[in-house]
Amino acid sequence: MISLRNFIILLITLLLFIPSVMGQKIDNSTEALEKLLVALANRADNFEHSLPDFIAIETLTQQTYKQPENKLLTNMVTVSRLIGRQLQVSKKGRQQLDFQETRQVQTINGKEVKTDRFKSKGPEVEGTFSSIFVSHFSSNDQKDFSFDLEPELKNFEGHTAYLIKFKNKIINRQYYNFEGKRLLSNQEGQAWIDKDTLAPLRIEYKETNLPKGILGLSYIVNYATVQIGEESFLLPIEAASEIQEKKIISRINQKYSDYKKFSTDVKLD
Repeated sequence: MISLRNFIILLITLLLFIPSVMGQKIDNSTEALEKLLVALANRADNFEHSLPDFIAIETLTQQTYKQPENKLLTNMVTVSRLIGRQLQVSKKGRQQLDFQETRQVQTINGKEVKTDRFKSKGPEVEGTFSSIFVSHFSSNDQKDFSFDLEPELKNFEGHTAYLIKFKNKIINRQYYNFEGKRLLSNQEGQAWIDKDTLAPLRIEYKETNLPKGILGLSYIVNYATVQIGEESFLLPIEAASEIQEKKIISRINQKYSDYKKFSTDVKLD
């Protein structure tokens, strides 16, 4: 058994060690940033095409609040089956895989619905499942941004992480969808990257080119390693967005769970 004296010494050592790790300076930050961006580009370039056909549960919670009282006005929870498929498509005479997401609504506020009659209400944003990671860190899209690496390591939910800040330097190439409209994207944000695996843990940013009547639009996506079949994949586990209007704030939360490989063992109703 450990003595009280030794326990206190161990506790003090840990308390001294943890902040020293989190505040650890990054040697040669320019070289470290280049290494991170290459690793992220490789992962982003293969992110969609490396996925098998799969099924997951997406739980979408949409809430609106009246301002300035912050009074809850609406609360809708939609549970859908998210299906990711690798489709064979022909582009310029060449056959290639094209990842496609489809959703089948199962319930709204706990009640079963007919998916062909479902129409979502309120503000919506699109692309949180895969587009956010790819559009920031793929080898083709990194050139749209300027990146800066924070000089010290950070603690992100128990992970030792790098913190990369980014901002658009080219603002005439990327677009985003908002309520069915395609708008030019201009962003600034940050990403936490696991020090050991160089995998993204969180990407968050805000749009500065806003739709008419919108005062603020921000996104957060959290990632984790998920088992599908016999393999592990880095996938989003939760996404959140906030839309600020003059008198209303809309908050949208998406949780992804129960990932399964799409095969003859998993049948669609």
